[in-house]
Amino acid sequence: MRRLAPACLALAAALLGCSSGSGPGEGGGPAGAAENPAASSGTAAEPQVNYVDRLPIARYSYTDTETAAIESAQQVLTQRCLRTFGISYEPSKPDTETSPPADRRYGLASASEAARLGYHADLGPLPPGPDLPKDALQVFYGNRGAAQGSSERITYKGKEVPSNGCFGQSVAQLSKEYADPAGAEIARRISIQSYEDSLADPSVNEGFRKWSACMRSSGFRYPSPLDPLNNKAFQGEEISAKEKETAVADVRCKEETGLLDIWLKAESGIQQADIDKNGAALKKLRTAHREKVEAARRIVAKG
Repeated sequence: MRRLAPACLALAAALLGCSSGSGPGEGGGPAGAAENPAASSGTAAEPQVNYVDRLPIARYSYTDTETAAIESAQQVLTQRCLRTFGISYEPSKPDTETSPPADRRYGLASASEAARLGYHADLGPLPPGPDLPKDALQVFYGNRGAAQGSSERITYKGKEVPSNGCFGQSVAQLSKEYADPAGAEIARRISIQSYEDSLADPSVNEGFRKWSACMRSSGFRYPSPLDPLNNKAFQGEEISAKEKETAVADVRCKEETGLLDIWLKAESGIQQADIDKNGAALKKLRTAHREKVEAARRIVAKG
């Protein structure tokens, strides 16, 4: 089962650096399975290009491999904590057989995703939740589901459970020594501001004009590739034939006009100028990332 979301949400995620290779993060936690009536089947056939990973600010983010190391360490620490409560826990294996979806920083970029999903984003498979009894889940998650501000204490077999559960405690334990909030905020700001500034770049605007002319030749009238993303007709659960037709034309016109590479080049220049102004702070952030990953790998090695 794969999750879908309207493209406007996916674009917001891309700007905030939520893709695997973008933006400082703390790794992901297990989630419960969910059903979605608009779920897709199969995976994209062509290799996916992720533009977020090609931007200069990506150098100050975790790679997919580093994120995997951090998440594995979080799971090891969670296992250790749960064992102190007499709870046996084995994390599910990550899905390595499916290709990650293309990012949507510049809107649609994948012809196969456009043909299958229109403007609905394929967010990949939902990881299964921890396979634990209900009372053990409280030890895993703590009082995360309690009312905001609740200080209710949870006990399990007479032993007090960490307020954020074994998993939350493990995430915090791995992060506290290597956090760099100031550097992370600078990287986040650069990622967001560079995108906004790129929309005013003359080369990008000329690319939009050519893309729009290409779309008109196929019978679709949109001033810029941002407009179909926000078409409410394309944001429901159902994926219409018109949505798919529009999306396929969108990607084709981006390819014919070279818009994606033009946009990437323009934003890369904007980002690099800002990175140069914040070199010392970003170097410190990258050092903190490296130290955290090394610590994570040591934890995994010890098991």
